[in-house]
Amino acid sequence: MKRVIRIFVGVIVLAVIFYASLFAVAEVYTEIVVLRTYDSDGLAHETRVTVIDIANTPWVRGRPYRGWFRRIEANAIAELYRGGAWLPVRASVSRNPADAAEFDRVMLERYGLVYRYLDFIARMSSNETPVRLDSRVPQRPAA
Repeated sequence: MKRVIRIFVGVIVLAVIFYASLFAVAEVYTEIVVLRTYDSDGLAHETRVTVIDIANTPWVRGRPYRGWFRRIEANAIAELYRGGAWLPVRASVSRNPADAAEFDRVMLERYGLVYRYLDFIARMSSNETPVRLDSRVPQRPAA
């Protein structure tokens, strides 16, 4: 019985290490930024996401069941923390297969085997939707 428990614990530990390696690889080999979204009450929520630039415009990708993604669909106003500064953006979810294919192409071109590894393990591209983050003029508080 002790042997079965040790094997079980060993498998759990290996699974945790493997899963953690996904985050470590993503952190080291891709550009991670903070995306600030707002809920229906106006409260800010911050999420770390991988960003890429396509034609000088930042794009992120996410699963539609994620909280930040649902907030973007309800309210396109967001901020992107990148390069030491918050950038005001307007998010546009794209369900266009051409945008998803372009996102994959740029990720593969930029990150090569690292992207293939992450995509294979996490099956990212099969169930994630691209989101374009267009620059916007910051809103000024009411006087």
